Amino acid sequence: MDLLRYLFGTSKRDQFAERLMHSVKQAGESREIRYEKQAYQFSFYDQGELAGVANLGNIFGEYDRLPEKEQEAYLGQVTRAILSHHKSIPEEFEDARPDILPIVRSRAYLEIGNLERRLRGEHSSEATSTMVGEHLLALPIFDLPEAMRTVDAARMNQWGCSIYELMEVALENLEEIAAGVTTLDDRVYLFRNQDHYDASRLLLTDRIRQLKIRGLPVAMVPTRDCLIVTGEDDETGLKLMHELVYQYVHDPRPISLTPCRLTTEGWETWLPPRDHPHRSVFFDLHMQGQAAEYREQHEAIEVGFAQTGQEGFVANYYLHRDLKTRQLHSYCVWPECLHALLPKSDVVVFMDSSHMKPLASGTWEVVQEALGSQMEDLKTYPPRFRVLGFPSEKSLRQIGSIPRFRL
Repeated sequence: MDLLRYLFGTSKRDQFAERLMHSVKQAGESREIRYEKQAYQFSFYDQGELAGVANLGNIFGEYDRLPEKEQEAYLGQVTRAILSHHKSIPEEFEDARPDILPIVRSRAYLEIGNLERRLRGEHSSEATSTMVGEHLLALPIFDLPEAMRTVDAARMNQWGCSIYELMEVALENLEEIAAGVTTLDDRVYLFRNQDHYDASRLLLTDRIRQLKIRGLPVAMVPTRDCLIVTGEDDETGLKLMHELVYQYVHDPRPISLTPCRLTTEGWETWLPPRDHPHRSVFFDLHMQGQAAEYREQHEAIEVGFAQTGQEGFVANYYLHRDLKTRQLHSYCVWPECLHALLPKSDVVVFMDSSHMKPLASGTWEVVQEALGSQMEDLKTYPPRFRVLGFPSEKSLRQIGSIPRFRL
């Protein structure tokens, strides 16, 4: 390798992308592959039309964490997964039925993909998932040896199956897969079978209810290869749970850092009550997870703008810890410009762009009341709003100022 290029040129991420592209082409990929450096993804084109996207961030994260002697085998595995699109899903449902399984993913994972399509002027994909609480989604997939293939609405219509019928089949198949569970002090139960379906076992609610725990089941799925369950009334179990979850905060394939609780109605998004001794640590995890989702969403919007030539200010989602209460709060900053896309944060700070001076700051509720119909919900997750027109002086006075956000 040229020394100057080694010292100042291609990054490890770019080198990985080059190796993977070469591997995919050598393996027979017939579509045109374009490496989108800013988005860190491959875009596949068939006769000039976009035919697919492969996001490289999580893939590189896993590759980079492997010992060097295992990286080549992993590259081959990823190559086969990318080429799996050439393998068709059976036309007849009965032929496909044994290989239908469920996966659980963060709601943001799918919503951000829909937002990217909307930014490109495409229609959002039809609903092919079910809600698990407010922050997770479950969806059926067709399980190939090399990859998981999503089952889209067109395929469901062809099979004559609804999403609920397909999920029922998927859960029946998951029940038949042998899976072990370990326990810590008979308080915390861990599903870590490393078969890519541990998070999915969250959906096996009858099995979860059979676990010997104190109170209603509380579960977390920090990654697809880890499901942690304890009892709502078990303070020691909850402490062990959040300590375990912190080990997965930097996993390259995260799902969620927010717990859910199993009630008679099913899973619901849950945090311990305000007076609970472990409330603050679970709230911190929840906020950190939300911040990560907003970062992914921000990057997707910026890439979409770059690809389509659109313009607009996309506000970042920041976290701030109160020095007195030690509680995390979120805020975003809107410098003086006409149009903005704002994340739903606890506080919005309005800045004078010329002098970088705060003009006003208010809670989300106060800002919504002052701006009214100027704020348009983009109906995405995590929530983001489009605002056309910087607030007038009258509106800024109405919003007021929060002391800790003054210079």
